[in-house]
Amino acid sequence: MDIFERLKSGEPIHMINVPEYHAVAHKEMDRCRKLCFQINHTIPERAEIHPLEKELFSTGLSDKSYFTPPFQVDYANQVTVGEGVFANHDLTIMGAGGVTLEDGVMIGPHATILTVNHDLKDLQILKCKTVTIKKGAWIGANVTILPGVTIGEGAVIGSASVVTKDVEPHTVVVGNPAKMIKRMEE
Repeated sequence: MDIFERLKSGEPIHMINVPEYHAVAHKEMDRCRKLCFQINHTIPERAEIHPLEKELFSTGLSDKSYFTPPFQVDYANQVTVGEGVFANHDLTIMGAGGVTLEDGVMIGPHATILTVNHDLKDLQILKCKTVTIKKGAWIGANVTILPGVTIGEGAVIGSASVVTKDVEPHTVVVGNPAKMIKRMEE
């Protein structure tokens, strides 16, 4: 397995003692930082920004999907973006563990998606879990999604929520930690 497969599998990876982490993962992080900087400092016109976003998301980015700058993504090669995904400004994705944004996902401003955690006994050890946001889910402003969470199809996450566990399809969750307050008709 390559380093990203190892990270996605949840294998603990020591940030200093694993040479592949530095050789491969840091190279991707540097590529993403440079492209995010360039995107975030480009005149905010879709014709200028979208080609740079396509380069950033080397796994593929539809012409119908758009990320509003400024934003920060550290491992864009681990982020899969479906059709018609929209992310408002100030999105942060720490994606070493893998992120899937399915078709029609909408993300409000200042949202954070985390796939990385640290071992409590040795903070140099990364522990990653994939985040999946299913088709048509809506992530409100200032939401934080923690590692390993799957947000169900058509779910709504209320503003300022902290999502610590999976969210059922077609439900509304709010709070810290986020709790279901309503089921919606499909």
